[in-house]
Amino acid sequence: MQLGRSIVRQTFRKLIQKLAKHDSRIVLIGCDQTNNAMSEFKAAFPTRFFMEGIAEQYVVGMAAGLATGGLIPYVHSIATFITRRAFEQLFIDIGLQRLRVRIVGSGGGLAYSELGPTHTALEDVALLRQVPNMGICIPRSSRELEHLMVSTLEWDGPLYIRLSSDVREDDRCPIGEMGRACFLRHGKGALILSTGLMSSAISDIEELLLQGALDPEVLHFATLRPFDSATLCEAARRADQIVVLEEHDRDGGLGSMVIETLADAKILRPTTRIGTRFEPALSYGSQLEIGANFGLHGPALAQAVLAACVHPQRAASR
Repeated sequence: MQLGRSIVRQTFRKLIQKLAKHDSRIVLIGCDQTNNAMSEFKAAFPTRFFMEGIAEQYVVGMAAGLATGGLIPYVHSIATFITRRAFEQLFIDIGLQRLRVRIVGSGGGLAYSELGPTHTALEDVALLRQVPNMGICIPRSSRELEHLMVSTLEWDGPLYIRLSSDVREDDRCPIGEMGRACFLRHGKGALILSTGLMSSAISDIEELLLQGALDPEVLHFATLRPFDSATLCEAARRADQIVVLEEHDRDGGLGSMVIETLADAKILRPTTRIGTRFEPALSYGSQLEIGANFGLHGPALAQAVLAACVHPQRAASR
C-alpha cells in the first residue's frame, strides 16, 4: 500500500473551494497553517477565510458562533490537536447545540507518527463518539472523500471528517456512502470489517489470505456515525468469524462499535480486533513502520488475520 499524506489534503482544499463557489454559507477556518496551503481559497473568498494561531479551543468556539449565524464553517486542523485540546468546546459549543460545524482533522491515525504520540490521532473516534450529535466520517482515499464531500455539506449537525494518508486504488472499487457500509469483497466463512486506510490495506493481502485458505467477506464503513448496523448484522449472521481492522486504538473505535452492536442484537460470533495500543517503544517511525509493528500492513496483517480466524481466542489476546 503506497501512502501519500499530502494528496488527500490537497483533494480536500480543491473540494472545499469548489463547494464554496456554489454555497456562500461556507467558511474555512485554519489553525497555525501556512497561508500557502490555503492561498487559493483565501484569494477567491477573502471574507470567508480565517487563519488563526495555535488556538484550537478558540476556533471551535468561533465556528460555533458563525454556525449560529447561519454559516457552515469547516475547521481544518491537525486531528489530534482539534479533538484532544478542544474536546469541551466540541461537546458543549457544537455538539449539544447540534450546530452545522465540520471538523476536518488532518493526520488521522498514524499519518504523523514520525512526530510521536503527541501527533498520532489514535483515540479521536473514541473521544468524538461521546460528543452529542457528532457525525464521524472516515474516507479511505481521495476518491471516496470527493464522493462524500457534498454529503458533508448537507449533513444536519456537527461532523468530524478524518483525513489520513491517501492510497492508490482501482477506480472500479466500490465507495461508501454517508451512513451506508459497502462490500469490497464477497466471500464466505470469515467477515472482515474495516474503515479508513485499513479497507485498502486488506486488498493488498488478498492473495496471502487465499493462500492461507481464507476467502473472507470484506465490509467497509466510510462513516462510523451514522453507523450501518443493519448491514453489519446481516453480514455477521452469515459469518463464522469476525475480524475488525482499524488504524485506531482497539478500544472505543470501530471494534468497540461492532461488539456493542452485535451484543445488542444478540448475535454472538468470535470477534478479533486488530488495531493499535499505547506502546512507548513503538511511538516514533514512519506510518508503514509503526503500522507493521501493530500488524496493520503487509504480511504482518495477513498473519494477524489468519491467526484470528484459525485461533480466535489466541488472536484476541494479542
